[in-house]
Amino acid sequence: MKSNNVSSIRSRLVLLTVVCMVPAFLMVALVLGYNYGQQRDELIRESIFSVRTLTRLIDRDLALVQVSLNVLAASPSLKARDHAAFQQQAHEVLKRGFINNIALIDATGQQLVNTAIPFGEALPKTGVMSQVQRVLQSGQPEISGLVTGAVLKRPLISVLVPVFSGERATHALSGVILPGHFGKLLESYGLPADRISVVFDPSDTVVARSHAPELFVGKQVAPGLSERLKQVSEGAFELVTLEGIQVLSAFSRSPVTGWGAAIGIPLDSLTQDLRQAMVMLLAVVVLLIGFGVGGSWWMSGRIARSVRALQAPARQLGRGEIVEVFPLDILEANEVAEELSRASLLQQSTRSALADNEERLRSIVESAMDAIVAVDARHVILMFNAAAETMFGCPASQAIGMPLMRFIPKRFHARNAEVLQRQERRQKRDQAGAADGLSGVTVCLRMGGEEFPAEVSFSSVRKSGHLLHTLIIRDVTRRVKAYKALERSHLDLQQFAYVASHDLKTPLRSIGGFVQLLERNHADQLDDKALSLIHRTTAAVRRMEQLTEDLLSYSRLESEGRQFEQVDMAIVAQGVVQMLAPAIERAAAVVTVHALPVVHGDRTQLAQLLLHLVGNGIKYCRDRAPQIELSAVHHGQEWVFSVKDNGIGIAARHHEKVFEVFKRLHTQTEYPGAGIGLAICRRVVEGHEGRIWIHAHEGPGTVFSFTLPDKPPDTSHEA
Repeated sequence: MKSNNVSSIRSRLVLLTVVCMVPAFLMVALVLGYNYGQQRDELIRESIFSVRTLTRLIDRDLALVQVSLNVLAASPSLKARDHAAFQQQAHEVLKRGFINNIALIDATGQQLVNTAIPFGEALPKTGVMSQVQRVLQSGQPEISGLVTGAVLKRPLISVLVPVFSGERATHALSGVILPGHFGKLLESYGLPADRISVVFDPSDTVVARSHAPELFVGKQVAPGLSERLKQVSEGAFELVTLEGIQVLSAFSRSPVTGWGAAIGIPLDSLTQDLRQAMVMLLAVVVLLIGFGVGGSWWMSGRIARSVRALQAPARQLGRGEIVEVFPLDILEANEVAEELSRASLLQQSTRSALADNEERLRSIVESAMDAIVAVDARHVILMFNAAAETMFGCPASQAIGMPLMRFIPKRFHARNAEVLQRQERRQKRDQAGAADGLSGVTVCLRMGGEEFPAEVSFSSVRKSGHLLHTLIIRDVTRRVKAYKALERSHLDLQQFAYVASHDLKTPLRSIGGFVQLLERNHADQLDDKALSLIHRTTAAVRRMEQLTEDLLSYSRLESEGRQFEQVDMAIVAQGVVQMLAPAIERAAAVVTVHALPVVHGDRTQLAQLLLHLVGNGIKYCRDRAPQIELSAVHHGQEWVFSVKDNGIGIAARHHEKVFEVFKRLHTQTEYPGAGIGLAICRRVVEGHEGRIWIHAHEGPGTVFSFTLPDKPPDTSHEA
């Protein structure tokens, strides 16, 4: 069935190609971003260094002007009030520096000398009167900000130094610097053309500017820079210039003069390299993706063709045909095709073997001596072999489709239906396809109405969701008749043994009585040889009486039947110990009874079993006090009992022989007995569905073990 969510090999391979490229592209982008960050940081450091250098150059030029003016202030011409000579000296100073003009100003602000105006012409008052007063009062030089000159009528910077007469400052000497000087300073520094550089005075007024100085000289610096200058004297940040350009600005203000410089790097220029790299990366990405997708498309086409070429062999395999293999473009597809070819050959071989097996099974079923019948879950007959036809007197063509109960007497319908249902429940519980079969003996019905006993075994299997039962039926009429005849013979034999042993007691008692009378009344008249014969006859009579008693016990095991019940073996063992108390006392024996379980059995026979085993342990012990232990352990689904003694032991070669009737290993002189006790033990144990054996072990003594089931015999398999 085809799903709507299934993707083709081509789309998956193309997607895989793109996905594999993405991490590499992301890594390159991260590297570019990292490099951009490193370049930005390096550019900021270089820009801060540049503005710091510009600030120092500005301080240097202002200091040079101040030094030149201090030298002029000490001129003898001033002391002699020879202003014409002083103006001549001032012109000489102007030739050697970048001062635009020099003026001598008195305490009233009147200019006495100004190199910008020929000597002797009328001069106006100074335009920086407040600055002049501060210089005269403090006696310290001072540098003005950008102001408009009274003579030149243009923006300028005035450097004033005091002129002393004695110890009092009486005049001020002013040196004028035009903003153009600082503009030339910015040009000479060699900054890139896109950098916007600015020189500003202590009041944050633009003194010089690399871009559009005619528009912005004399105005306040950008608001962002002005705010930042109030916080720190040096740094870098992004701001918008006066003309509205977004820049990364580096600035520095001199702690000596309060003058400073700033350099603005347009962000467009800053990110241009990054943009170019990203554009190149994007172009490479598109190109690589194109090549990758194209290669994937071409390769996936070859794979898809190879995979589709396997469809025809797959259909051939499904139809059971021999698969023809053709060379394909892909190695793995060729391998799959070869496997399909091998699978088709294997399938042909398997089908042939299956057909042979089916034919062989059909032949076996048809030639089987037992009837084989298959029924479905409704107990309708599906298969009826030749033996079933003969057994039931019904042809298969007629039997197939008939209910199974047609061949079972009505009085047994309910019981057999219940057995089949129990088998179905077992099969359902197993959930493994097949359930263990049940078996038993039931009564079947021939087509002519004749009933006959049959042994039935059957199993169940669930195939393709359908439950099937297979019954194997064997006619056991002859076996039942033979068993009944054998049973009658066995009962007759038991009865004979019982009667014979019982009838032997009377003459034995008579013989014994006569011998005792003979010994009592005529002992003094008999010689030693006659007395020995009397004693041997008496002993033989006792042995015969014991033998007949044992034979009666042995025959009663079957003739009296068994009364099964819950039996506490600990109580039985205590009773046996009490019965054997005289023998235990005579032999100074020690009988230890460990914890024993409750079992299901015949109390009398189990007591007889323990009586023989414990009695033997006492009897067959020489030169020591008998020590006997009774114990039991649970193993699987049965109890294993052990009776251990420290007697003379039994050789391993006699372990089976001792359980046979009348099989003795010792003479009557050594150990008296009839040789039936262990035979009785084995019959009792086997009558309880158990086993009895002797353990082979090193050292003296013997260990008898026997098993008893831990639950009543299971009769659920009777059909």
